[in-house]
Amino acid sequence: MGALLAAGAGVWAAAGGGGEPRTPAPGTARAGTHTDPPPAGPTGRPGTTSGRRGGERAPDDARRPGEAEVLFREPAPGAPENRADIPGFWVRDGHVVKAALDKVTAYGDHGERKWTVTLRGPVCAAPESPTGGKVVIAYGGPGKDECGRLALIDLDQGAKLWDRRAPAAHAPRGDHLGMGLAQSGDLAGLSWYGGSAVIAVGDGRRVPAGALPRGCRVDGFAGGRSLLRAYSCDDDTAGLQRLDTATGRVSWTYRVREGYKVSNIYSTDPVVVSLADDHHTSGGIVALSDRGKRRSTLDLGERSYQPECGQDLFGTRTGGCRGVAASPDTFYLPTELSPDGGRGPTNEIHAFDLRTGQRKWTSKVPGRVLLPLSVRGAALIAYEQPTEKAAGSVVRVGAAGGRPMTLLRLPKATRATEVGLASASRIYRKGIFYIASDRLAGSGAASGAASGADEAMIMAFRR
Repeated sequence: MGALLAAGAGVWAAAGGGGEPRTPAPGTARAGTHTDPPPAGPTGRPGTTSGRRGGERAPDDARRPGEAEVLFREPAPGAPENRADIPGFWVRDGHVVKAALDKVTAYGDHGERKWTVTLRGPVCAAPESPTGGKVVIAYGGPGKDECGRLALIDLDQGAKLWDRRAPAAHAPRGDHLGMGLAQSGDLAGLSWYGGSAVIAVGDGRRVPAGALPRGCRVDGFAGGRSLLRAYSCDDDTAGLQRLDTATGRVSWTYRVREGYKVSNIYSTDPVVVSLADDHHTSGGIVALSDRGKRRSTLDLGERSYQPECGQDLFGTRTGGCRGVAASPDTFYLPTELSPDGGRGPTNEIHAFDLRTGQRKWTSKVPGRVLLPLSVRGAALIAYEQPTEKAAGSVVRVGAAGGRPMTLLRLPKATRATEVGLASASRIYRKGIFYIASDRLAGSGAASGAASGADEAMIMAFRR
């Protein structure tokens, strides 16, 4: 479940059993590489190509007319008794790469394993955006430091290019608790409970990034097309900085109005952020120009909105929210779920004009939940979540909004597995839809939850 931006009450509340935050928004506006041999798949060839297990039929055996083909279903690795986070998923030409526990593995178009890099500890943080096919990941460090080492992985060659300790924590616990990681250009930004650093992607060494105002500390980073750094200060002021991704110098600084700070960075290009105060009262959603000037404040009206921002117990991961999308002039945001005449939970996607802050259009499917994925031209690509009886779909919403058009209807045979991948990365690229889990249920999962041998880690579909 994601954060809830709700009109009216103006305070955060606990969101269900997951403990993830819900925030309301007022009506006015929140080199050495070890490569493992690929295991044999169900046909004796490397990889898992069908998801077939024992007497179970493969999904494509039960494929109905109009349903997508299952390219592959990769089962989850053996997990600890308790749940385990497995961040890190990247789509490349001809293969995808997934980090899981102490391994980073590439899978071909049909699930065949192409290479595996094994680390000395589990991956604990990873950025969404690589640089030239290379990505910095954080993994378990020495002693009790659960996120104290960094490595650069070549996502195309399957090589570990460097491996070193993270910059010294200087934190209350002396470790890198709650590590957040964002990457853009030649730089990666790291933030943890009690500390932060900027490093060079090329060698992992610390870079002297532009100074913060006196008495201020970093709250988190967001990457992609640019690297943004959110900070807050002892005098109750706060701001957002854009760092030059070649030098680390501050390109511009946006100072948030007094009493608020940046709570989430939804997009780095265009820049769209939500604000909140120390009591988690929302300050709305603001769009900024390329020069760091306020472009607009979104008019959220009396509606409540619910992007997927996940858990951030230590306030160190300001980027990485899912269920939102942005184009140069439009921001797409899902509303809170509501009942719809007995047809099941329903929400809407609202499109906001970033020049004016006004709502442009809405899109809705009765009895379904929609989440923005990406923007293609003037159209929005979204994910229509599965229900108790129906599988999910990838849909397209035109420039004027209205009812979505189905691009890819997922098979009913994989609906239960799809539901089990609720906490996941979802990417639609070149007609293929990927769902990759970022959390393992573990062998101690409650009865009825996916666990052990029947838990999936990646599923890929195409027409």
